[in-house]
Amino acid sequence: MTETPFHDLSDPELESLNTLQALFNQDQSPLKADLMCGVYRTDEGKPFVLPAVKQARELLYNDPLWDHEYPPSHIGTQHFRDLTSRLILGGESSNIKDKCIVTIQTLGGSGACHMGAVFLDRHYSPWKKGAPKRVYIPKETWTNHPNVFRYLNIAVSNLPYYSPKSGAVAFSELKDALNQIPNQSVVVLQVAANNPTGCDLSQEQWNSLVDDFRRKGHFAFFDAAYLGFASGDYDRDSAPLRLFVEKGIPMLCATSYGKTFGIYGERIGSLSIPLPTADLAKKTEKHMKLLARAETGAMPVFGSKLVESILGFENLAKEWKSNLQTMAAELKRRRLHLRTLLEELDTPRDWSFLTTQAGMFSYTGLSSGQIDMLRESFHVYLQDTGRLSIAGLTKSNISHVARSIDAVVRHSQFSESTDTKVIQQ
Repeated sequence: MTETPFHDLSDPELESLNTLQALFNQDQSPLKADLMCGVYRTDEGKPFVLPAVKQARELLYNDPLWDHEYPPSHIGTQHFRDLTSRLILGGESSNIKDKCIVTIQTLGGSGACHMGAVFLDRHYSPWKKGAPKRVYIPKETWTNHPNVFRYLNIAVSNLPYYSPKSGAVAFSELKDALNQIPNQSVVVLQVAANNPTGCDLSQEQWNSLVDDFRRKGHFAFFDAAYLGFASGDYDRDSAPLRLFVEKGIPMLCATSYGKTFGIYGERIGSLSIPLPTADLAKKTEKHMKLLARAETGAMPVFGSKLVESILGFENLAKEWKSNLQTMAAELKRRRLHLRTLLEELDTPRDWSFLTTQAGMFSYTGLSSGQIDMLRESFHVYLQDTGRLSIAGLTKSNISHVARSIDAVVRHSQFSESTDTKVIQQ
């Protein structure tokens, strides 16, 4: 038999989340709780379709001119791109007025990160001049960030970001690291509602970092998938981005409408690159068109039309902002509820970090053994990192989750105490 040309194909290891999701699906317990998910759910655990999206959808369904033709451009319609640029940078941005920004539609936030990485791989001047192709990413980050760059043979190094002791950003360590890495390094940072930690930089800390970036000549690769989920206000959460643009820091920004509009399956994202001149923006747009043509071809239309309808009509834009505020407030309520339950149980440990962290996720600091015990003994599923999806907490499971966390924490304390006594004897 002739050997297949793929006979020596390796057997790669998938992310642990794939295995955990399969275990959850096989779990027959009525108590099982999925706290791994990265999507917003109602208090009943059901998918949530934003009222603004429902209204925009009806407008499309009732439009007699709606068709299924190819879009006019591989990088999204001009209307979509203009609306997205204004949403991210604000309508008064000089970059928009002077046509010094390139925005393209992408296949979700993952596609935005990928397109940004490919663009840098081909065109980032320090790399073209011989500097090692390397990006610096916080140790605690979205699991796909390293994959995006390593797939392109771009090396990845970790930056300190999260302090287990304080349950907050290890800012001094992060700042020191940014000042020690080579000049003109590419640094990946999340803007707001950090995934997985829920820990964001304060405005004062961003002000400090922008000075470091300017002095060192670093390039900021922003991932802004959760704008609005931290404060409830998209503009407020966008402030760090706008600060870097205002200060002229070289950067790009990957965003997702999947999270902020709840249209996960439509795969609508964007990549925005502010530039110093309109001429450079024109050249960059041409390169992005060529890249999109080779990588993906035309972008999905239905989801982008939803975005255009919502952002393009004042009443729908106002409704969407209200919907986003509602989701952010509900996540804060669930955080407080879980913290209150744990404190009522007198669960050992300070649980105040649950309400100081923000957004869809919380970094629990639970050990791998505690996480395994939660899953195996109590049917509560967290990511192996200890990331807990606040969006997965519901009125039917939150009490069980709190009691389960209490049990595993107490069990660990008892085991440690017993081990200590044995050693002392």
